[in-house]
Amino acid sequence: MEIIVSLVVVPCIAALLMLAIRTDKVRDILAVGFAVAIGVLSIVFSVMYLGSGPVYFELPAEWSGALSMVNFAIEMAVGAFILAYAIRYKRILPLVLALVQIIIAIWLETSVMHEVGFSTQLRIDELSIIMALIIGTVGSGICVYALGYMKDFQSHHADQKDRRPWFFALMFAFLAAMYNIVFSDNMSWIYTAWEVTTLCSFLLIGFTKTEEAINNAFRQVVMNMLGGVAFQIAIAFAALNGLPLVFSEFLMAGAQSAGTTAAALFAVPVVLLAFAGMTKAAQMPFHTWLLGAMVAPTPTSALLHSSTMVKAGVFLLIKLSPLFLAFPIASGMVVLVGGFTFLFCSFLAISQSNAKRVLAYSTIANLGLITACAGVGTPEAVWAAIFLVIFHAVAKSLLFLCVGTAEHHIGSRNIEDMDELFERMPRLARFMMLGIMCMFIAPFGMLVSKWATLVSFATTGQVVLLVLLAFGSAATFMFWAKWLGKLAGIAAHRENVETTVYKSEWSAIVLMAILVVAACINMPVLSAYFVEPYLLSTYGAYGASIGLDNMVIMAVIVAFIAVVLFGTLGNSKARTVPVYMAGITVDSAKRVFRGSLGDSREATSRNWYLEGIFGEARLDKPATVLTAAIIVVCIAATLFAGSYFINSFSLPMYFQTMSFNEGIFSTLIGMVVFVVLGPVVGCLLAGIDRKISARMQGRVGPPLLQPYYDVRKLIAKDNVSVNSVEGTYITCALIFTLIAGGVFFGGGNFLMCVFLVTLSALFFILAAYSSRSPYAEIGADRETLQVMAYEPMILFVAIGMVLSIGTFDVAGLMASPVPIIVATWPIFLGLLFVLTIKLRKSPFDLSYSHHAHQELVKGVTTEMSGRTLAKVEVMHWCENVLFLGWVALFFVWNNPVSILLAVVVALAIYFFEIWIDNNFARVKWQSCLKWAWIVSLVAGLVNIIGLVVLIVL
Repeated sequence: MEIIVSLVVVPCIAALLMLAIRTDKVRDILAVGFAVAIGVLSIVFSVMYLGSGPVYFELPAEWSGALSMVNFAIEMAVGAFILAYAIRYKRILPLVLALVQIIIAIWLETSVMHEVGFSTQLRIDELSIIMALIIGTVGSGICVYALGYMKDFQSHHADQKDRRPWFFALMFAFLAAMYNIVFSDNMSWIYTAWEVTTLCSFLLIGFTKTEEAINNAFRQVVMNMLGGVAFQIAIAFAALNGLPLVFSEFLMAGAQSAGTTAAALFAVPVVLLAFAGMTKAAQMPFHTWLLGAMVAPTPTSALLHSSTMVKAGVFLLIKLSPLFLAFPIASGMVVLVGGFTFLFCSFLAISQSNAKRVLAYSTIANLGLITACAGVGTPEAVWAAIFLVIFHAVAKSLLFLCVGTAEHHIGSRNIEDMDELFERMPRLARFMMLGIMCMFIAPFGMLVSKWATLVSFATTGQVVLLVLLAFGSAATFMFWAKWLGKLAGIAAHRENVETTVYKSEWSAIVLMAILVVAACINMPVLSAYFVEPYLLSTYGAYGASIGLDNMVIMAVIVAFIAVVLFGTLGNSKARTVPVYMAGITVDSAKRVFRGSLGDSREATSRNWYLEGIFGEARLDKPATVLTAAIIVVCIAATLFAGSYFINSFSLPMYFQTMSFNEGIFSTLIGMVVFVVLGPVVGCLLAGIDRKISARMQGRVGPPLLQPYYDVRKLIAKDNVSVNSVEGTYITCALIFTLIAGGVFFGGGNFLMCVFLVTLSALFFILAAYSSRSPYAEIGADRETLQVMAYEPMILFVAIGMVLSIGTFDVAGLMASPVPIIVATWPIFLGLLFVLTIKLRKSPFDLSYSHHAHQELVKGVTTEMSGRTLAKVEVMHWCENVLFLGWVALFFVWNNPVSILLAVVVALAIYFFEIWIDNNFARVKWQSCLKWAWIVSLVAGLVNIIGLVVLIVL
């Protein structure tokens, strides 16, 4: 127990010492020393208690009274502090809320709690260990980063009083409060630490004392005090009705009350605690406090997002998860608010050019997904939620630290000002790219966690959440990919400005990068030794929904990408040539060319922000009203009709997915076969395409093997490129396409295949963005939008598959008594609609032309030639084979003859797509996005509802 006490006390001592330290050198030594101590203690603590199961500690009974008074004193001090600030700045609502909290606290202490007694119990489980490691490594790392950052910050604000002692004291106090929340099993202790985090956040957000900072600080304190009042009322209600005030006992008794008359008593505190968790987790309509927190110095933002404030909210919701299975109103509130927050904030992030606002919206969106998973309450959903917490903590802290350092050295946090960052700050750009990849793309942990989320939603019949997840994930790809593309451009030769970055900043950034890669590579270990034991002790089930073989494959790919980013990227020996700018190049680095009229022009391309579709003015208010209405209705229903609804609802269904391909060996065989046969079959299909297209246009057409001869000629050309990374990106894109094909035709997991195809598309897009060519960048923008357009439909294919045959494994089709087309024909029609994008056919191919009659400038591939373009052609061949395989899977069942039928249908569809390509003109991107999403929504929603109803009945 001594080490647990140390984890709380050491940050408190650090906070007190930081207040007294006024010199940089002493502060640096002490801050680093305390950060290292906290990190080491966290690791030692995890080693000591990992595998021990839930461990309880009862402090000596004679301490009870003293600890009760200390807890009450801290609670009063927090309330008084906020009250004083509210009076000073004449803020009525914070003043009223502070008075309400103080009055309730005094009433509880004098009239209620003295009759109940003050428990001094602590509780340790695997979730506590995970949170302690996040707080101790990520949180203390951010404190170290702040040393260098705040020196620059103070030098930029030399006219202001140096208040860094307060800043560092609050940072360490934040860590102490978080450890109290994680370890305490007494609801009064948890509440007091909960409010301490609110106060620390209030002071850190208002640190600069500008009018904007003060306003945003008070916004935060108002919204979180609403949650604090709800927390207090939950404690009071539990005490007055004889419910346990030891949190673990409350959770156990609440779960056991399901189906009994006692359940009505638990419903009120459960819904109030869930409300408190959602306010702290910045869920809509309370999201604006976290957006406002962006005015604070970057270390504050990183701390709030990664290891403290918002993590306290989702920690509470995850702890409440077992109760959500017993209390459907609370579950519905959490699920719907979390789901809609994920969707709307993913959309809103698209319209942001400020990097910190993108990070803020993406944080709120991911917290929404965690919240939704917690609300579902099944072991599989909680497995996904815990991994989302882990990977969000490490990746988001890395990104915030990188953005803060970039801001100090380029003078802006605007994404548009990050042109050529790969040249100006090469190491920092790579770390930032790693963090972005971890947030949204396979095989990194956040995407794998979303995979588990999708599985948990599908197997419990959460139709609304499946739709929100599909479209929100598509939007996620859009805003992350275009930011990643902005970082990828390296065509210029600018001065390296990262030489002045402080060592404390580099040490923290490197630590976060190591944690990102280590967490992704060791995902099977984290699952086996941390997450699954927690689920086993909580539910009696493991909850893992992703097979070990799939996690191993993804871990290997993560290692490969890390090697590419930090080892081989930029090492190409290809001869560098200028980009194409439709005129005589005057200055390639500045993109200046001389046009046909002799005047010089600069070719520029900016990111798409789509404000007219996804802007804050358009979406924020409807989203706020919708989520607020859900909360009000659910709380009112619990208070006034809770007993009627307690036993009226349950999960529509619940089943576990089956696995037909556990071994990696069959997948490896599939990869080898696809590497050999995929390009051959794809080349023949490309030749057939040219022949048929020529006949439709009244021409004879080239020989059947003309695509092969074209690729041979490309390989024989000079090895030239517009930069040193384009070829590496394209090689990665080809490799991931081949792996995806191997997974599919080897009978592996269809979802993994889909995610690998998306990963391949990302590297293809990065190759275009890296050139900084205006035509290639426009093509990359369109390619990104097309991925966003078709992604929901592809995910619906996977969902339809698992709901039809109970597995995502392609090998499972051979065990099905009937082809899945019988049950999923609406989804199949939706797939055909978006297939023109995947096969690069009109009317929806907007980014890359295969045929001269469509477009002269080839968009994404404008700057590609020789071997690079040859790889693109081979990749396109393999993609065609793979996507036609997706069509064929609808017609395969446990009859060998069905394979022949599937091939015939796939070839017929291919002919149909060629006919469409030659008879329809291209449409605008607005039409592509609109109709792809409408068809996906209608086909997917109708089909999924039908399948769920069929399973339930």
